[in-house]
Amino acid sequence: MLITMVIAKKQTGTIFSKTLGCYVYVELSGDRLESVDFRLSGELKKLQITDDLERYFSGKPVDFVKYDVCLEGFTPFEQAVLNETRKIPCGDRITYAELADRVKHPGAARAVGNALSKNPVPIVVPCHRVVGKYNIGGYSQDIEIKKRLLKIECLYSRDS
Repeated sequence: MLITMVIAKKQTGTIFSKTLGCYVYVELSGDRLESVDFRLSGELKKLQITDDLERYFSGKPVDFVKYDVCLEGFTPFEQAVLNETRKIPCGDRITYAELADRVKHPGAARAVGNALSKNPVPIVVPCHRVVGKYNIGGYSQDIEIKKRLLKIECLYSRDS
């Protein structure tokens, strides 16, 4: 019996975002998006998603829903949170508690925040659009990056 394995080709892409002041590094496995990371250094390498990210950073609308996101290894709750977060339109924001309600886990705002902290693809899964009831909330990368992303979307313009 012959067993054949097909291993998806990994691709990486990098852009520099003047808005964020850092490089945005993207990793794809086949046509599935595996990670988006923010780095202080890097080399530019273009992919379709890096073009979309450049458009996003220049303030143009981009529909990232067209990208298939790899959520293997996440619990069903974490997958539900990340998938529901993808539905938050650009220009909107919701609280952690509202997101908990949307995934049918009322009162689980902290668990939602924990799930969002594991987001492998920030911007594509726009966890920056989820905020605290009384403040901006947290962000796994850097709170200043969250503020800048919200500012791009005209949601958080005050410096706090």
